Amino acid sequence: MTRSHPITKLLHGQHGNTAILFALCLPVLLGFAALAVDLARLNMVKVELQNAADAASLAGASSLIKVGSYKNWSVAETTANTVAKQNYANAELIQDVNVSTDSGYWNIPNRSYNPSHVSILAGDVPAVRVTVSIGSLNLFFGRFLGTNGPTAKPVSARAIAMIPYPGGPFEYGIFSTLSLNLNTNQLDVTGSVHTNNNLNLNSNNVDITGNAEAHGSVNINANHSTIGGLTLPNADIINMPDYSAAIAAAAAAANQTYTGPQIFSSNQIYSNPIYVKDLTGQPGTGTLTVTANTVQFTGAVMADGNITFQSNVMTAGNQQVSFYSKNGNITIINNNNTINGVLYAPNGTITINSNNIHINGSVVGRQIMINADGLDINRTDYPITSLQGRGGALVQ
Repeated sequence: MTRSHPITKLLHGQHGNTAILFALCLPVLLGFAALAVDLARLNMVKVELQNAADAASLAGASSLIKVGSYKNWSVAETTANTVAKQNYANAELIQDVNVSTDSGYWNIPNRSYNPSHVSILAGDVPAVRVTVSIGSLNLFFGRFLGTNGPTAKPVSARAIAMIPYPGGPFEYGIFSTLSLNLNTNQLDVTGSVHTNNNLNLNSNNVDITGNAEAHGSVNINANHSTIGGLTLPNADIINMPDYSAAIAAAAAAANQTYTGPQIFSSNQIYSNPIYVKDLTGQPGTGTLTVTANTVQFTGAVMADGNITFQSNVMTAGNQQVSFYSKNGNITIINNNNTINGVLYAPNGTITINSNNIHINGSVVGRQIMINADGLDINRTDYPITSLQGRGGALVQ
């Protein structure tokens, strides 16, 4: 009689164990498969949705400043919706039911979004918000585990894009193309100063919190002067942008074009943009005299010729206006004047000979003539929202 060896018995006794172990491990293996395949697919779809939301919000924000559709909220939302549906997610074109768009204001200092077409805070910039979603993403391995897993919630992505506020010369409290000679008593600039030529500080009690920059030399002959940032001679030349064509076209679309000399009081400056143009064949006749004490909107007021201020206080609350002389000069006559926004004369001279002047924004011109006692310019705390940048900028 042949006896079985103990080792042989042991080997024979293992028959079927592999199948049992495989059965026990199958859920774990499927779980790893779900992680490796399903979650990778889920992440891919999320990326596709985010790309669609980003592209759509940028397109919507850009359309807000297209010629003839200045701050046209409905055009922006329609454009965003159209662009979103040109994208694929989960191997299918995104459908209208999967897209939600709205427009409003993004507040730069607070980094908050308000889906309203009424600006309520200083630093509000027009923006477009887009949400793209898939209600149910069918997974492959997840269903074998008896669960829908991540499909229990919609897969979605959201993006907000604003019209970027202009950079370049508008990054500065004071900017000039020609040499900048500051001859004042008590000059306070919250921000930086730049000139594409030489900078000469001949003032008493000068306080510039940012940089003092010049493409040429920087000469400081002021008593009690403080430069909080850097003194930068040999700085880069910065070119001035031309917004005139876009503003003129948008003003025409809004029926806000005037011809010849104009005097604007508060009841005339109520919606944007505005364009005062020269009389045919008479350069320099498109002049604007501002007598308004308050301005009730944020936007651009452009004149072909000179702009003269004969008011004491401009721009109410968080409103901000860019006064843009296309080919002329800008002059402030009265004392005790406060302006929220931009004085912009790319081809002319900005003259401030008055006392106790407060400008919350930027003074940008070919030449700047300042002989005031008590001039306060705050650029840092007041983003430029009244002149729109080009394209769009994602903020969230």
